[in-house]
Amino acid sequence: MVLTDQAQLLLTKYNGIFTAKQALLEGIVSSILSRMVKQGLIERVGPGVYIDPTSFEDEFALAQLRFTKGIFCRETALHLYDLTDKTPNFLEMTFPRGYNSPHFEELRIRPYWQIETLRRLGVTTVKTEYGNRVAVYGIERTLCDIIRSPHIAQDEIIRNAMQAYVKRSDRNLIQLMHFAKLLKVEEKMRTYMGVLL
Repeated sequence: MVLTDQAQLLLTKYNGIFTAKQALLEGIVSSILSRMVKQGLIERVGPGVYIDPTSFEDEFALAQLRFTKGIFCRETALHLYDLTDKTPNFLEMTFPRGYNSPHFEELRIRPYWQIETLRRLGVTTVKTEYGNRVAVYGIERTLCDIIRSPHIAQDEIIRNAMQAYVKRSDRNLIQLMHFAKLLKVEEKMRTYMGVLL
């Protein structure tokens, strides 16, 4: 198979962004990836992460591939769920306690850390606007997080997100209150929902 065809195979199969590990699963070794980069068929955007140089960069998928333990949260999650009209200036991600990286600033990551039992609570995946799947907290968990201390979101962001949520046909108030109880924001959440419902 010619180099151009191999590059196209990877870019098509992985929606324009892939890792060296994924390339290896397709039988394409790192030396071939290096040749593809030199010929401008793909672009290396981080250690072991490659994209289509002719397309727009999916910053959410890129961050997810670079930080596989990260879960999109808070206002970034609101953006992914279209519960805010504010475009994030940085990407908020939750990591296991003790995890750190010198590349957070480079990729505009605002990290948060939690114990593992809370970090895994309510995790799901959504598609970005470019069609790539990323790990994110579910809507109900996200709404609880934005009213949790010490990182409470701005009043306007909270109000808009809550109003947009109650209008959704897929809202799950039982799940919302379950997470609110586990995350110790039950009274706050009852106040918000009491006003809106």
